[in-house]
Amino acid sequence: METPRIRPGLVESSEPVPRVIAYFPSSSMGNMAIQLLVQLGVPSDRLGVTTPERIEGGQGMILSIPCIDPGLTAKIESTCRASGAKIHRQKA
Repeated sequence: METPRIRPGLVESSEPVPRVIAYFPSSSMGNMAIQLLVQLGVPSDRLGVTTPERIEGGQGMILSIPCIDPGLTAKIESTCRASGAKIHRQKA
């Protein structure tokens, strides 16, 4: 396992945020969704990505998406569903 890199900077809030968990049957669908989510304003450095190599069967992608703005949650979910994802919510 790789040693995690620590980026310098001020941590403004250490409270957990609610997250949307999205399973994509194809990693290409997940990659497209990442691009759309960043355009919506989701910070890319807070996206959690589980790659196909770490999924049983070696196919698909799991994204853990932070919902910093509660009003953005519905847009995040609809964007992921439109990209072919199954959605689950994770409470903070």
